[in-house]
Amino acid sequence: MSRLSKTVVHYYVHLFVLCLFTIGVVCSKFLMSMGILIGILNLIFEGNYIAYFSNIRSNKFFIAVSVFYVLHLLGMFWTSDLLSGLDDLKSKATLVLVPFIVISRPLVLRKSYKQIVLIFLISMFCTSLINFIVYHFFESAFDFKDARDMSLFNSHIRYAVMVAFTLPLLYDLYLDSKKIRYFLFFMGIWFLFYTFSSQVLTGVISIAAIGVALILYPLLRHKKYMSFMLVISSGLIICSLIYVGLKSNISYEKPPKVDVESVAKAWQKRSDLAYNGKDERSQELKYTLARFLDSKKYPNSGIGVNSLSTEEVIAIEQGMAHTSEMQGGFMGRIEGLRYQLSHMSDPNGHSLLQRFEAWKVGWSIYLDNPLKGVGTGDLNNAFKSKYAALDTKLTEKNQIRAHNTFLTSAITFGFFGLITFLYLLFASVRVQLYNHNMSGFIFWTIMFVTFFFEDTLETQTGLTLFAFFLALFSLQIPRPSMD
Repeated sequence: MSRLSKTVVHYYVHLFVLCLFTIGVVCSKFLMSMGILIGILNLIFEGNYIAYFSNIRSNKFFIAVSVFYVLHLLGMFWTSDLLSGLDDLKSKATLVLVPFIVISRPLVLRKSYKQIVLIFLISMFCTSLINFIVYHFFESAFDFKDARDMSLFNSHIRYAVMVAFTLPLLYDLYLDSKKIRYFLFFMGIWFLFYTFSSQVLTGVISIAAIGVALILYPLLRHKKYMSFMLVISSGLIICSLIYVGLKSNISYEKPPKVDVESVAKAWQKRSDLAYNGKDERSQELKYTLARFLDSKKYPNSGIGVNSLSTEEVIAIEQGMAHTSEMQGGFMGRIEGLRYQLSHMSDPNGHSLLQRFEAWKVGWSIYLDNPLKGVGTGDLNNAFKSKYAALDTKLTEKNQIRAHNTFLTSAITFGFFGLITFLYLLFASVRVQLYNHNMSGFIFWTIMFVTFFFEDTLETQTGLTLFAFFLALFSLQIPRPSMD
């Protein structure tokens, strides 16, 4: 085989590997792992090591992500759980290996980039369609508790982020794909509909982050830093007002005046769940019932309970505390959040309140180790010990970790670990701005925003998603004229 033929073969093997990553992050951890294995072997057999080294040495994102991984290696020196530390090193290797594969052999054809993006979009479209059909038409075959269980192939949080990210990618293809523009437009409408019907608040926040990115991108590109700070300040004020709005008109922690005897008697005739027990979201069922009756303007008595339809009784059993939650969609999710904020005395079963508790515990752990952190692999033990020390109200199964990537970095490696992580983030965004890559900037913005309430880099899917797309967008994306 001639040298040119070998180069072509390795190029298409490399393209195949990138496609494995795009499908893998959507629905298969196996494909993500296979992508790393085949990608490394392809580079070894091609053997163009001087070119590889030149490509990664000049890539600021790869340098930043390598520094962050080196910090994990250094963190092994003060860990107390060696096995967990080694396991963490193994999983975090994705942060380096995936960018190494992507950056070592940059794409040279626009059509190759389009193929990768199109495969990702088709994977998202097919899986989201399956999710929607199964949830709405085959619900009896699955133990669905609410719409967030709709995600069958991935964590509903990670999947919601990816659904949102399809929108800028669709627009990117729309600009130079005239033959399939109508199909791409239809897909965009579908993904917007799916985001709001799935009730995953992270998805809605990610779409809002896209809007913010579209405003910030030209300001940063043209170095209008005062305008940039004004937009950020306005965004913080809006977020504060939203929080205040969610808590408005909440005047009680307990349900309104209830005729307990008649309600309990009537409820036990309507349901197998105990009136003084828990609903399916581990909430006090009597509180859920009381607020649901209040939302229906029914009396909190046996008469009100008997007025409920069978579907409404099932909804209460499932933990729905407001009639609008039965309708699903975004407003149903908002009412769920309002319910949580009105029952802050018990965080169990409430995703938002559990995060509040985890942040409080995580901050306490950081204050105990502000300079060097707890070390690589000690995060679980640190949280377990601190939850016990603070006598948390969370039950053991609800004692989650930080769910904040910034806080997780600070807890694990101390103040300098947080600085290193911020260096990684800002090195990444500088590359997007330098390359004039709006899609990359939008992806970075989504990641940055969701890092505030998710441990994205603590899962294989989250690691691969972050590493793959930021590595891809750290390169000069081929223009149509380069085909």
